[in-house]
Amino acid sequence: MAQKHPSSEGCFCGAGRGSRTLISTLEGSHNSRYTIPADWRHYSKGKGSNQAAPSRGAIEWRTIGAHMSDTLHAKSTPRDVFLYLLVTVALYAIAVSAISLLFQYVNTFFPDPLTDYYYSINDTLRRVLSILIIVTPVYAWILHFLNKDLLAHPEKHTLGIRRWLVHLTLFISGVTIIIDLVTLVYNFLGGDLTARFFLKIAAVLVVATAVFAYYIWDIRRDAVAMTKQMRILGTAALVVVAGLVIGGFFLGDSPKEARARRLDDRRVQDLWSVQSTVESYWGLKQELPETLAQASEFYSSIPSDPGSGAPYEYRVISETDYELCTTFTNQADAYGGISRPYPIAEGQFVRDFSGHVQGRDCFERSISHLIPEKK
Repeated sequence: MAQKHPSSEGCFCGAGRGSRTLISTLEGSHNSRYTIPADWRHYSKGKGSNQAAPSRGAIEWRTIGAHMSDTLHAKSTPRDVFLYLLVTVALYAIAVSAISLLFQYVNTFFPDPLTDYYYSINDTLRRVLSILIIVTPVYAWILHFLNKDLLAHPEKHTLGIRRWLVHLTLFISGVTIIIDLVTLVYNFLGGDLTARFFLKIAAVLVVATAVFAYYIWDIRRDAVAMTKQMRILGTAALVVVAGLVIGGFFLGDSPKEARARRLDDRRVQDLWSVQSTVESYWGLKQELPETLAQASEFYSSIPSDPGSGAPYEYRVISETDYELCTTFTNQADAYGGISRPYPIAEGQFVRDFSGHVQGRDCFERSISHLIPEKK
């Protein structure tokens, strides 16, 4: 029965391959230490019918030695370096984004009344979903390409850049698992093991363990095709990531809703700008402008509604008071100005523009705090 030498990829040292085939394999080596003698070359090409066949043992030994030498002296090409760097960076981006996305699931279904009153997940969701949608297919394709390259060039299994980056990934994922477990024990001893905290710890542990397990397998395997089990696990991981991404679209605002919120945020900024212009006008004229157009004669142009283009409403109530109005698309978040008013003069409180309601909303403002006190 043919036996495969443990150090020789594709070198069968039994009756399975003839001497001419082994010599042809040896010719593929570019190592000068294993230069093929001329009589061997003549024999492998069928020249010299009366020539005795070289010793099969000598051929096998030289073939194995050439393969081992090529493997030990394999060098990284620029393409190898950049591809392995790219696949490693892509992996880190996917892992961090997957953990962050899992955190948003926890924040949505297990809200914390002590912290979530000011927290919005929309910005985080846009970032992590964008990364997962683009980077995950790129990572899968590069990993598939590198595995095919390893099959075609088994000596690349020992490339320095590959082994360094794989061990770096193992180190980072291992440290992450250790820190995650230490945090779990620390908070357990402090009595802070809530469902919300446990789920976030579990999310980090699952992702870090999956990365660690795959690269342990990868560093220990021979340069052969992926096993059926690993292909199934890889497909399952892609399906899970795809499911998380699809579900993530239902956690936050749709693109239309996100744009509406950005328009409302712009309206809030514009109202602050209008208030500043009115107060600056009063500081110069010691009176309120009759219209916003009058105030704009001395200062920069007054902004208009970013959605409709209509001017913001301005109405003088008294010598010191005025009103600003506009129409908002959405109700302000819970952390808006309604929940955090601030004093401006003599214990008075003014509702922040950020605390707007949905639809038309008006805000009364006063310049009384700018009037110097009489002695």
